[in-house]
Amino acid sequence: MEHRLAVLIDFENIAAGTEKEGLGKFDIRAVLRRLKDRGRILVNRSYGDWGRFAKFKQRLLEQGVTMVELTSYRGQDKNRADIALVVDAMEIAFTRDYIDTFVLMSGDSDFTPLVMRLKELDRRVIGIGTKGSSSRLLVDSCDEFIFYESLIKQAKAEAKRVAAEARKEREEAREEAREAPAEEPEDTGKKDALTKVQAFGLLVETLSGIQKDDPAPVLGGLIKQSMQRKEPSFDETEYGYSGFARFLEAARGRGLVSLNRDQKAGGYRVGLAISEDPPSVAPAPPPARERKVVEAPTVEIDVSYNGRARELHDALAAAGIVPVSHMARHTVVHEFVDHVQERERRRKRNTLQYVYGDISRRCRKTDPFVPSEQVRAVINSIKKAGLMKHSSGGPVRSQNAHFVVKHDPDEILVSLRRLYITVLLDRNVSLADSEALSELLWNDVDHAVEAEELVAWMQHERSQAEESEPEEVPAAADEAPVEE
Repeated sequence: MEHRLAVLIDFENIAAGTEKEGLGKFDIRAVLRRLKDRGRILVNRSYGDWGRFAKFKQRLLEQGVTMVELTSYRGQDKNRADIALVVDAMEIAFTRDYIDTFVLMSGDSDFTPLVMRLKELDRRVIGIGTKGSSSRLLVDSCDEFIFYESLIKQAKAEAKRVAAEARKEREEAREEAREAPAEEPEDTGKKDALTKVQAFGLLVETLSGIQKDDPAPVLGGLIKQSMQRKEPSFDETEYGYSGFARFLEAARGRGLVSLNRDQKAGGYRVGLAISEDPPSVAPAPPPARERKVVEAPTVEIDVSYNGRARELHDALAAAGIVPVSHMARHTVVHEFVDHVQERERRRKRNTLQYVYGDISRRCRKTDPFVPSEQVRAVINSIKKAGLMKHSSGGPVRSQNAHFVVKHDPDEILVSLRRLYITVLLDRNVSLADSEALSELLWNDVDHAVEAEELVAWMQHERSQAEESEPEEVPAAADEAPVEE
């Protein structure tokens, strides 16, 4: 269930507390981003004399905070903000029953009766304040109390992690530029709201916040909702990914998250990668780039074929087709489609000369790891299947020719299976053993029926094509010459 929050800020109390304790200027953005992990913020109000706190107004406005003006009168403004906040809180509690959580940003013990009354009305109350300015009475009264210091510490750790990822991204971009052939300059007419590194950072930050209450893996759809609450402009297609699942798979390839299929919901359940340490743990973990350098692939994707499956494999290899494992095909195809779409979005051309190196670099970071020779084998099979075409529609033959791909990953994987069967039929290889064919195409025997049906359908297509070919009519030997 998505929680609906009302955030009420005693601004003088919280701003004075951060400055008095040497925590710097109050950072409302860090606080609200943490709260957006909990649910939608429907009411967001801050109470104070904004003539005194004018330096905060722009930041509050950017974060969608309604500033309730309580102008001082001859210095006689004690408790005015407190009373206005309490009045609004009770009005919201009685008139908006869809609000299930109140966030009280203050450490003043005067708010303790309000907290107790809201709990009597079956509302959850979250308090936020500094350690030095928050009353123990108020802290113990709330359902949950978050200290501002821990929020800032987490935000700084996340900023350092994103900066390290950005440095690594720049290094890889420079390496890519050195290895890649010369290309036309990129169109910079439109700037993304978030860079790709920042988008992955937002994913990790959001998942960390959600899992603070429950460390269990989270459905991908819920994570995306929370990410868009923090950054409404987030859209994975802006970074070249066809869907949020592809974005999550790319994050897994970077070692940021772990993914597991949810059998009931049908999507991914997402958890933080085991190698990632929580930002607040001391001592701090080494930079992400250093961890990735020493990590080695732990999953082996090579498959040993036996018996009839080995014969089918060798027959394809003899025809110049290397049928790598199903997992390797799946990984390379998705990375290939993401790469093509990303370059098209950036108005750059796709060529085989560039694709081989880029996909190999991508697949060195995926889980499972795919060797370069297997990447090249899959890409060559995609080309032989006729899925890379000139913009005019003809097949691509040159390494430097510009190509387009109009198929999604699932369609490409089906086309590769059809290519393998086509080559075997052309070489008159018997495909009667459906379990061996299933082992070749899916690396298991669970798809034997599907393999048998695919072969039968393709043989039917061939027979239909042969019947539709016009027959040559021999000329009659005794046919009389035509007189003019």
